[in-house]
Formats: sequence, C-alpha cells, structure tokens
Amino acid sequence: MKKIWDSYRSSFILLGCMILGGIIGAFWGPGASVLAPWANIFLNLLYCCVVPMIFISLVYAIASMDNMRKLGKVLAVLLVLFLITGVVCSAYMVGFTALFDPAKNTDMTQFAQESVDLSGTSLDILAMFTVSDFSLLWSRTNLMALVVYAILTGIAVVMAGEKAKPVIALLEGLNEVMVKLVGIVMKLAPLGLGFYFAILIGTNGRDIVGPLSRSFLTYVVAILIYYFVGHSIMAYLGGGRKAVGLYWKNNVTPSLTALGTCSTAATLPYNMIAGKKMGLPKDMSDLCVLMGANLHKDGASILQVLQATFVCALCGIDVFTPKNIVLLIVAAIVGSTIMGAIPGGGYVGQLVIASIFGLPNWTIPIMALIVTLGDPFATLVNVTGDTALGMIAARIVNGRGWLERSLEEYAQDEETVSAAQ
Repeated sequence: MKKIWDSYRSSFILLGCMILGGIIGAFWGPGASVLAPWANIFLNLLYCCVVPMIFISLVYAIASMDNMRKLGKVLAVLLVLFLITGVVCSAYMVGFTALFDPAKNTDMTQFAQESVDLSGTSLDILAMFTVSDFSLLWSRTNLMALVVYAILTGIAVVMAGEKAKPVIALLEGLNEVMVKLVGIVMKLAPLGLGFYFAILIGTNGRDIVGPLSRSFLTYVVAILIYYFVGHSIMAYLGGGRKAVGLYWKNNVTPSLTALGTCSTAATLPYNMIAGKKMGLPKDMSDLCVLMGANLHKDGASILQVLQATFVCALCGIDVFTPKNIVLLIVAAIVGSTIMGAIPGGGYVGQLVIASIFGLPNWTIPIMALIVTLGDPFATLVNVTGDTALGMIAARIVNGRGWLERSLEEYAQDEETVSAAQ
C-alpha cells in the first residue's frame, strides 16, 4: 500500500482536491464562481509556460533529429493516424447514439428562442497555420502557427550544421529549465484544479441533471469507454503490455488537469513530460504531443457526433441513413479539427453541422450548451489520445523494440546527469 501511495501520491492529492471541489460546487451552486480569481492564478502561471515550452522543446526535438527524411516520415505517419482515429471514433459514436437515442423524451423548447452572436466567427481554415506578425506567435491562441514556425526553425538549425551546435546546447538547457518550471507551477495544481472543479459543477450542475441529462449520460458513458478501451488498444498496438502499463501509470496527471481546466493548452506541459516518461522516443515525443494537440481531437469528434444527432433528432432528421452517416463523420472530423483553432472559431463546429444538415438557427445555442457541458471529457480524450497514438507512430517509424531502446536511452541520460552532478 505504501508503495502505491509513494508512486501515485501527487495524483491522489489532485483527485482528492477535485472531488472535494466538486462537492463544494454542488452545494454552493453558481456562487462558486467567486473562486475564479484564485483558480486563475494557477492557470495563468501554466499558460505562461505553454508557449516557450512548445517552441523550445519542438525546435530542440527537430534539431536533434539529424535525418530529415525521418521527420517527413513521422509527420506523414501522424497525419494518417490522426485521420484514421478520427473516422474510427466518429463511427463509434454514431453507432452508440443509434443504440441509445440521446434526445429521447427531451424537451428543449426553452432554448428555441435563444440566439447567438456569430459575427466574429470565421471559416478561414488556413489562418490557423500562420500569423501576420511575429509577436502574434507568442500567444496560446495561435498554437498551430507556433508549431509550424517551430518546425521550420528546427529544420533551419539542422541546415546550419556545425555552426548551430551552440544553439542546440542552449535549447537543451532551456528545455530542462522549462521542465523544472512546470514542476514548480504544479505545486499549485491541487488548489487550482479543486477551485475549477467547484466552479464547473456549481455553474453547470443544473443543466447536467436537467433536460440534457440523458444526452450527457450517454456521452459520458461512450467517451469513457473510448478513453479506457480505445487508448489501451492504441498503447498495446504500439508497444504491447509494457506500453499499456507505462501509459496508464503516467497518464493520471494530464488526465486530471484536462478534466479540471478543460484546456488543451494548460495540459500540454504535463502531457509532454508524460510522453517521455511513457518511453516515447525523444525525437518523436514532443512532435506527437504538439501536432496532436492541434490536429488530433478524438474527444471533440465524439462530442460533435453527439450534438449533431441530438439536434437532428429534435428537428425530425434521420441521421442514420448511409448518406447522412458519411456526412456526420465528415462534419465531426472537420468541425473538431478547426473548432477553437482558428480566429473567432468558437461556433465553427456548430456552423459546420448546421450547414451540412440545413438546421435552423435556434439549434446553435443548444449545440453550444452541449459543447460546454461535454468539454471536460472531450479535452480529456483529446489530450491523452496523443501519447497513446504516439506509441503506434513510434512502432511504425522505429520498428519492433522501440520501447526498450527508448527507455534504455532515457536511462543512460539519467546516468550521465547523475555522474555530472
């Protein structure tokens, strides 16, 4: 028992604070929102770590990868895997909603007169890959553009050859500093996540047990099955039983952070650290996590399918015809990929669904509410799926035995550091 406590002490403390926060929020209700300033202290410190950590770690990972052909292969493999899992999880949710109608006996007339402001919404998908000014790169709202710029910078460092050796050494030191900085900020995580969970439950508790209760329950059951079973299968396909054990051993902190903050950006630092602890190769780990954070969103795809089937059922549209199922999967993948990743894209996912199925405008606020309630679990699957899928990518790129070789390399690095100290 003591061994278990020593291994998972920080995770138990995190989970305990989140449960306590949820209980407080359930009794306090909307008044729990007064805790937001205290919760934001933790989240703001974490956000300040995200941008420099992404840039430094990604440039260093690519600069350390001497073979540019391997970089191209890794990127190609990741993009293909992202698309495959997007189709699989969307099809899975279509089947789940066909068995358990989320809109059964639901009355949403109270939302029929609501409207939303769509004036700031943009469908400029290409805008997510670049920004118009260098200073705009250093904002967490432009993470995809930052990833693209970091990849290009890493390639430039490799092309510079011997003259760039001091740059690589500097990046290595900065990368280690950022890991230590995240560790310091993590000391505040139990309080920060506890406060956020109190706010989440206090603010949305009534909607969860109200008219959307069946839909929310259907979604939670479906996405948790995918979270545990789907990610275990990915890890097993990547590296066998050992990979599954390493995955779940190191997946607790990123999972709890995702649930508590509902923020992919806030979870990125912990997920990047977890990827290395899981044994993902050094030259692939950060690339898998950072590319996945922007383009691999299985949780959002599942949520997209839920909101589409829910509002279509309210409008009397049968989405379970062959044609509509294909449209539904396409809408889920496209909507989840660009949702929240482009300027003013908050309602893009809903607009994609509404335009494909010809839905009236009053369905948009209903879908927005579903997204709000389901966001914690969608973020959970979005974030943690990147490391699981990274194991499959490592198996494809590095072949059998990649996990043992990678763990041996990390062990040698630790021995080198210990000897130097």
